[in-house]
Amino acid sequence: MIEIKGITLPVLLIRLSEGAEESVVFEQLEKILNSKLSEGAYFLVEGDSPLAKKVEEFLTEKNAKNIKKLEKALEEKTPEPRLLVIEKHLRSGQRIEHNGDVLVLGNVNKDAQIVATGNIIVMGTLRGIAIAGALGDESAVVVALRMEPQQIRIGRKIAISNEEERVSPGYPEIAKVEDGAIILERV
Repeated sequence: MIEIKGITLPVLLIRLSEGAEESVVFEQLEKILNSKLSEGAYFLVEGDSPLAKKVEEFLTEKNAKNIKKLEKALEEKTPEPRLLVIEKHLRSGQRIEHNGDVLVLGNVNKDAQIVATGNIIVMGTLRGIAIAGALGDESAVVVALRMEPQQIRIGRKIAISNEEERVSPGYPEIAKVEDGAIILERV
């Protein structure tokens, strides 16, 4: 009468067969709720039949976790903004990590570090370490008004400045991956 499948732990899918007897369905559900199988699991009742709605109500009365309620709670949660704006200079030893793009309205001094899963834009001088596309995204870029970095990483590619410090040519530059290497271009 009832077919139960584990979709992804800990979610149990309840599929009711056509012509299922209501009393037998609730009897089987009672056994399932009392078994170790249902401990900490979320239930998802398949279908829109009147019996499926009664089963959902029954599970709610028994304080069973419902996947639909979980989905609604996740939808209501406000997402983290994609762009992080930092309105200050980053000093030596400071580290910023963000899941998305980072915009710095100031300088990034030597030994300061920015780690972003997206792009990094510095509206000032970049002298520290910039890690863009931290989860392996090699389409990410690093842009700075004055590019004098200790190190730039984009995805898995790394560019390290040699012992002598790089002097910016005086115009904004963009660092990106091209032909398997990090290159600098004028913006």
